[in-house]
Amino acid sequence: MPKNESSDLGPLFDSHRNDRQDTLTISQLNNLIRDVLNSSFHQDVWVCGEIYRYDLDAVKSYSRPYGQVYFELVEQNGETKERKAAISAVLWGEDRKRIYEKLASAGSGLNLKDGLQIRAKCFVDFYPPQGKVQLRISDIDAEYTLGRMAIQKKLLLEKLLKTGLLDKNKGLKIPHAPMRIGLITSSDSAAYNDFADELKKSAYSFKVYICDARMQGPGLDTEVRKAIRIFNKSDVDLVAIIRGGGSASDLMGFDKEKVAVAIANSSKPIITGIGHQIDRTVADEVANMSFKTPTAAAQFIVGAVKLFEEQCENLFADITAGADAFFVQENSRLKNLSQEIKSQSMLFAQKLGQNIYRIQEKIIWLTESIFSGSYNNFDEWERFVNSKDPRNILKIGFSLLHGSDNRIIKSVDGMGIGENMAVELKDGSIRGVVTSKERI
Repeated sequence: MPKNESSDLGPLFDSHRNDRQDTLTISQLNNLIRDVLNSSFHQDVWVCGEIYRYDLDAVKSYSRPYGQVYFELVEQNGETKERKAAISAVLWGEDRKRIYEKLASAGSGLNLKDGLQIRAKCFVDFYPPQGKVQLRISDIDAEYTLGRMAIQKKLLLEKLLKTGLLDKNKGLKIPHAPMRIGLITSSDSAAYNDFADELKKSAYSFKVYICDARMQGPGLDTEVRKAIRIFNKSDVDLVAIIRGGGSASDLMGFDKEKVAVAIANSSKPIITGIGHQIDRTVADEVANMSFKTPTAAAQFIVGAVKLFEEQCENLFADITAGADAFFVQENSRLKNLSQEIKSQSMLFAQKLGQNIYRIQEKIIWLTESIFSGSYNNFDEWERFVNSKDPRNILKIGFSLLHGSDNRIIKSVDGMGIGENMAVELKDGSIRGVVTSKERI
């Protein structure tokens, strides 16, 4: 409605009038509202907000004649994240196709999806059949969205660094042979198949426990965090979070603070294979290790086990070689020792024989000396004994006095007066009786 005709509406809003002919139908009221909005918003405006419920409606758009998508643009409180304001929006098929082509040709890696902050060129429209204000979007400022995403990522990384969470999971040591794998991904995805096929090719007996989780869109952060909690209570060696490629907007969920904190605080080392060749998500930054693709993540695991196997084989070879060398050395030493013992034994026996011979010679000499000396001593003793023989003493003029009992009398006290006696001489004896005794 032209501005100079707006005064005609005055009577309709006069609170003092109650004329039935001025009563409006719903359609009339809605048309008036539309005309007022059109007069106020006679050209397109740029609006920034977060896309909401786009993913749920995009599928339905394929069955609509114009391929339109209905969703909402919302504004959240920066601190509480509570909804501050919202407005309905529509993207018609032709506009959507043109915007998608623009984003693709710009190489921005963006797709329209829930959670994406956009700056959109809109026409403010009022749809009378539903009495609803909606924004008819005709263009998107990709640089604004990418800038917002980059700023949010930068601020989150700085916060994680300040709180000590950025490198926390990197401090966990990945086992030398990670055979038990906790896998977080969509179970029916190509990423899962690529990862599993790579492990199977290795011929190692990996045990893979999968937690099915959304890898994009609403619910990603909740399901990924839940899966991490499950694996933290298990005996897996490490956790792998993988997904196939995707646009920058497809990976937004991996830039969320809750996901990053869950990875950082995990008691298990976490590796990522998000599947993006250019951009690194916040999840990649806080993970223990990150890889470009699920296949690369699986190759790392296989490589770690292979390296451990090679180290074990080398160690076994070193032990075997060392043992062989030890046995050869000890065998040689024993042979030398045996020869030495034999040689020393022969030498000892030879010396012992010589010593025995010398001892034998000495014994013979000593025996002969003893017997020779004994012979001389015997002669001397014989002469000594003979010299003491009473018969020989008698021959030189001595005599022996015997008592009545034939005992030899050595003292005058040995016989009494009147006792019989005998005097033995060299050639006989004289008998008599003791008549008197006289002491000298």
